Amino acid sequence: MRKEEVWMAAMESGGSLPAGSGATAPTLKIAYVLPNIEAGGTEQHVLALCRLLDRTRFSPSLVTTAGGGALFEAFSALVPMKVTGDPARGKRFRSTPWEHARTVASLVRILRERQPDILHAYLPAANVIGPLAARMAGVRRVIVSKRSMADYKQQFPLLRHTDSLGNRLADIILVNSDAVRRDVERTERHWERKFRKIFNGVAPIEPWTPEEAMAFRRRERIPAEALVAICVSNFYPYKGHEELVEAAARIVPTFPNIIFLLVGRDSGTLEAIKMRVRKRGIEGSVRFVGSRTDVPDLLRASDLFVHPSREEGFSNAILEAMAAGLPVVACDVGGNPEVIVDGETGRLAPPRDPERFADAMVELIADESKRKIFGEAGLRRAAERFSLDRMVGEMESLYESLARGGR
Repeated sequence: MRKEEVWMAAMESGGSLPAGSGATAPTLKIAYVLPNIEAGGTEQHVLALCRLLDRTRFSPSLVTTAGGGALFEAFSALVPMKVTGDPARGKRFRSTPWEHARTVASLVRILRERQPDILHAYLPAANVIGPLAARMAGVRRVIVSKRSMADYKQQFPLLRHTDSLGNRLADIILVNSDAVRRDVERTERHWERKFRKIFNGVAPIEPWTPEEAMAFRRRERIPAEALVAICVSNFYPYKGHEELVEAAARIVPTFPNIIFLLVGRDSGTLEAIKMRVRKRGIEGSVRFVGSRTDVPDLLRASDLFVHPSREEGFSNAILEAMAAGLPVVACDVGGNPEVIVDGETGRLAPPRDPERFADAMVELIADESKRKIFGEAGLRRAAERFSLDRMVGEMESLYESLARGGR
């Protein structure tokens, strides 16, 4: 019997390698599948896994099914990578059956070449295409990750009928919050006894001295006396930027030194939000800075984090803000109450309610000591409950358990 076969037999029986077998545990090959590698929260999460997985135990690789993206260089420096689909831009879940079949066939060929032990798919389209190709290629174990609420299916009717197929073919349905688990139970099938939950993790963000923060503000042309409320969120319709602008219009007349810093790429609503800012006459108080690679620096130079999203699975952006010691104002939706302790690390407001969101912001804008207390409490909570080391360790344990044949 080959060494790999001895090892696999031992793993499946839950035992140890026989003495004198000469066998050593090979690294588990993990194939990640994503639609593309734009700079979103899920892609950054997978990038962190590829960077931090113990290479003596795991060998990660990546396949995209619908093009490349802004994180191409970062991923290619870490793992073997295969970009399929349109390399110029990522695509939404495509509606042509022939394109689906061609994507699945391409992925099957890649998986047969690489022979991974586990396929781990992320995001809706990959959660269907990945498991289907994995089973056709003979991959032993499959994980699908659900990280958002199901409202996106309204725009993609095909996913309403195919998501459950991915669940049926998977061994594990990995969720990042209880809210996401409940949403899958409500909207999908074939999830029975397959759930595992691993919260997102965040790396610590070293604090700046006041002098460092002021130096950065000067480079960004942010006045030293300004109070900066930062929002890090790509401009999707559900992210609530409309409500944020309406809330800002209520606040600016009373607090004219406030600056709202909006960080993120255009995903369909940016021009409409800019027009709304002009209509409300608050152009001098709202800055659009686009997609940035120095988000930790922007957080460290800010005073308050605001997140008006109308739906959320479990926000990486909120975790990063807490890791930077910022108090948070967010909507009481999805997994937000699982990370934010209302009245302790921040404030939760109803979604789609600019007046209540503005009230929550004003409570912290007007009280510097409360901002400090909430920020310090959030920093402790991020370190104790949502560390990156904890997340990676739980993921490694999941992979090894699954390779032994368990769920």
